[in-house]
Amino acid sequence: MLRPTPCSCSRSVRTKLAFGLSALALVAVPTLAFAQAPPGKGTDMELDPDAAPAEPPPLPPAQEGDWGVGGAEEEGKFAPSGKTGAKKREEAEKAEEAKAEDYRVLPPREFGVDTVIGFGEIRDVLSDTNPTDVTVASFVPYFFWRLNDTWAIGARVPFATGTIDGPIEDPVDSFALGNIEASVHARFKLKRRMTLPVSFALAVPTASGDMFPEQNDAGARPQAVLNQAVAGARGWEEQAPYTPNRLGAVPSVGFAYDTRLLHFAASTKFELMIKTGGGTPESANVGTIHAPAYNWVTSASFSYDFLDGMVSPGLRAWLAVSQQAVTKGTSDYSGAQFVIEPGANSTIPLGKSLALRAGLGFLIPLGGPLGGSNSATINGFRVRAGLAF
Repeated sequence: MLRPTPCSCSRSVRTKLAFGLSALALVAVPTLAFAQAPPGKGTDMELDPDAAPAEPPPLPPAQEGDWGVGGAEEEGKFAPSGKTGAKKREEAEKAEEAKAEDYRVLPPREFGVDTVIGFGEIRDVLSDTNPTDVTVASFVPYFFWRLNDTWAIGARVPFATGTIDGPIEDPVDSFALGNIEASVHARFKLKRRMTLPVSFALAVPTASGDMFPEQNDAGARPQAVLNQAVAGARGWEEQAPYTPNRLGAVPSVGFAYDTRLLHFAASTKFELMIKTGGGTPESANVGTIHAPAYNWVTSASFSYDFLDGMVSPGLRAWLAVSQQAVTKGTSDYSGAQFVIEPGANSTIPLGKSLALRAGLGFLIPLGGPLGGSNSATINGFRVRAGLAF
């Protein structure tokens, strides 16, 4: 019996089929081996696009002294700390104060003349009848030098001229020198905008005149009355420069508050006038000399700047309590005198190291020995001009 022989084509088909299945297995096995199941809930790889982002945990609280804590508002966390930071902040504050308050720094030296025209009547202590009519013009050239931020020195040379017409003197024109004065000043800073000014002045006895002159010096008495009239026209704010034969010692202390526009000051001073010479009355009925004499003055002032200080209206006022150098029986014209002086000042810069200063004022005594209580009233018109350089 003959067996059928396998067909060569069938073998070929089987060979190709086996090769295809083997290739399919090579592709499928790695795919199944490396395939991952889709992430389910609760796994570490869960990502939910609709969920809100989680907030980070809070930072620990900052401790004082840590880097980045404190500092000026404009510097924030980068403000330097310690001594360096304090020094920088202090320098910044000083610069700001200088910019805000010292916008118009004056040159350190000033030379000028303070002039007061006085007119009215005064009571001559040696006359118990009518008042004495006076018209006087007093001039006080002054020099002031600010040495540094604290210390300054000054000098004044007062003199006057005028007409005296009273019960004792016939109308007479006279000229009189006052007591030359030298002074030292200090200004101490209390805090921002507040300062404490103090000063001491010494008036040497150079004033002309004598209330009880020698017979051969007839012009001395009108000169003494002229100086008395000048002190009255200036509202008794100053008597030491205008009292003949007296050495004046004048300590003063005050308080000042200054902003860019507003200026307020108050002070008190004591003029002690020590007798150094001059004639003496023959008896108490003729007159009494007080040695020493004194004048205690307490004052206040206020002003406001317009146009960067080129126009500064203001008001000054003071109370003077005086013991006159000479009295006569019941004719004692000592006492308390209150005076106000409205006016205006001006400072006009002419350059970096030059400025023109000027002032006007009108002196008004309210009651007292100068304001009518003794049937005599005297007023003064002030004109001041100076050059700061």
